[in-house]
Amino acid sequence: MVIIVSRTEDASTNEVMDWLSYYGEQVVRINENASISNLTVEINNINHTIRFKVGDITVDLTSVKSFWFRRGGIHFQKILIKNCNSELTQSINTHLENEYETLKEYLVFCLNQINKLGDYHQGNANKLISLRVAESVGLCIPSTYVSSDKSEILNFHSKNHNVITKFIQDVIFLNPQGMLLRSTTERVSKADITKMDNIFSPSLIQTEIKKKYEIRVFYLQGECYAMAIFSQQDKQTRVDYRNYNHQCPNRMVPYILPRAIELKINRFMKKNES
Repeated sequence: MVIIVSRTEDASTNEVMDWLSYYGEQVVRINENASISNLTVEINNINHTIRFKVGDITVDLTSVKSFWFRRGGIHFQKILIKNCNSELTQSINTHLENEYETLKEYLVFCLNQINKLGDYHQGNANKLISLRVAESVGLCIPSTYVSSDKSEILNFHSKNHNVITKFIQDVIFLNPQGMLLRSTTERVSKADITKMDNIFSPSLIQTEIKKKYEIRVFYLQGECYAMAIFSQQDKQTRVDYRNYNHQCPNRMVPYILPRAIELKINRFMKKNES
C-alpha cells in the first residue's frame, strides 16, 4: 500500500496514481477535504501500530510501503462539544483540539519512518526563501519585489518594464458555482497598476525572463530529471505553460542540464533540507 497526501485538484497526483495502479499497487489518497476517522494507536514493548480510516478504506500502517507528501494536509474527523457558549466548554474544546494535533503529529512521525518522498512539516516551499537560497548557490534569479504600496510597484515597473506577477506562496484554486478558477502567472502593465488602490495586500512582481524554452526539473535523491517545454510560440502558454492548450499541446522533450547547473541545484536542495 502507498499513501499519498495531496489536494483534490492536483492532476500530477492523478497521473502518479495511474502508474502505481498499472504496477499493481494499492493507493490511498488523503486530500485536504478528507477526514481521518476511527484512529487506533498501540504502543508497547512488542508492537507499535496505528490504524485509521479514510472514507471507507481501513489503513494499517504496518501494510504501508511508501508515503508521498505531495501537498495539502491531514485532518481528523473531530468530535467536539457542540453549542459551546460557556467558557468551560470552550476550554474543553481547545484542549480536545490540542489532543487531535498531538495525534496528527504522531501519525506524521509514523509516516516519516516509512520510505517517503516529501516533507510534511516543510510543506510547500517558500518562494522568497528559495530565491535567497538559489542566489546563494550561484543560480541566476529574477529581480523580485513585494509591496502593498502602489507607488512602490509603479517605481519597480518603470525600472524593469517587462514585469510579471504571481502569488507569493501557492496557486489558489476556487470552485464557485461549479466553475474552476485558478491563479496563474500574468504580465503586469503600467495601466494595470494605475487601476489599483493606493494600498493593497502585499503583492509579488518580478522581471519577466524572455525564454527560448522552459525547463522543469524533477529532483530525487541527488539526481536531476529535466524536461524542456516549448511553450514560447503559443500565446496561450507563453507566460505560463500551465494555461494548457489542450487542442495543441506544447512539445515536451527530455533535457540534459549542464553539469554546473546540476551541481548548483544539488547544493540548493541540500540547503533547503537543512
